[in-house]
Amino acid sequence: NSLFNFERQVKPGENGSSEWAETFLSHSDTRKNGPMGLSIDVHFPGANHVFGIPERATRFSLPPTKEVHANGEKVLHEPYRLYNLDVFEYLHDHPFGLYGSIPFLTAKKVGSTTGAFWLNAAEMYVDIWKTDKGTSTQWVSESGIVDLFFFIGPEPKDVARQYSSMTGGTQMPQLFSLGYHQCRWNY
Repeated sequence: NSLFNFERQVKPGENGSSEWAETFLSHSDTRKNGPMGLSIDVHFPGANHVFGIPERATRFSLPPTKEVHANGEKVLHEPYRLYNLDVFEYLHDHPFGLYGSIPFLTAKKVGSTTGAFWLNAAEMYVDIWKTDKGTSTQWVSESGIVDLFFFIGPEPKDVARQYSSMTGGTQMPQLFSLGYHQCRWNY
């Protein structure tokens, strides 16, 4: 019944684990602490819609990546991947990331808005599933630290104001950059 549940780190040789050393050409990584990864589950009670984790070519209200049908059948979709890529011919309505990856998610329910921001630069995957009690998310990162921030506000603008006060606002573009833009991509 605790709020935070942390798993104990497994040492080499414990529970049937093998040595974790890796070798590539002349480089050897002993990985003395073994394979590392982080996962955080965040539940938004009563929230029917979640927004954020830009940039991707999908709906504004993010569709779930895990679904449980009435007959109990579980359907898994590809999770939202936070990894910066320049994808030429991207897929429409797909959780694959495009140019930027910002681990910031906003959940909205009647009368309340909540934001969650995980300050972590490593590659990350986010799963979303909806239940009758709200929306749950699972954030999985390949490395980093748990540096999680929550923003509470009655309106989305309040959450956005708190987020921008922490991370900084958008700067105005420089004067020389305004005007005609010719892009040679895709012709």
